[in-house]
Amino acid sequence: MADVAYLIARLALPIIFIVSGTAKFIDVSRIAAHPALTNFMNAFGKITSRTTFGYIIAAIEVFGGITVLLGLRARWGAIALLLFTACTIIFAHNFWTMEGAARAANQVLALKNLSIMAGLLVFAVMGSGRYSADELLGRRR
Repeated sequence: MADVAYLIARLALPIIFIVSGTAKFIDVSRIAAHPALTNFMNAFGKITSRTTFGYIIAAIEVFGGITVLLGLRARWGAIALLLFTACTIIFAHNFWTMEGAARAANQVLALKNLSIMAGLLVFAVMGSGRYSADELLGRRR
């Protein structure tokens, strides 16, 4: 029963990343112009063009999500998504710098992301699980 519950969680959690990342690939200009990207670049400098960075973000979400979904090196995908989600709290939902309705809305989004990070941490620690591509390929879970 626990293996089935773990599989259901592993199938459900990454959907948000796959859908969101796919939308970013379709319209990369939207993420390239996002204020969170500006906040990130202000903190770390201009690493690459905004468009290229948008594609990198989309790739992290889609490919990280797929690895977790399939259970194919899910630990690595979960770690990448965990770090990405932490960055979204810091650079996109930084409610501690806001006031009023914006603060309240971004605090809820930050807490939602924190909850998602908890699930990703479980996959990062526990691996792909019994019903996974790693198991089918005979890899260590």
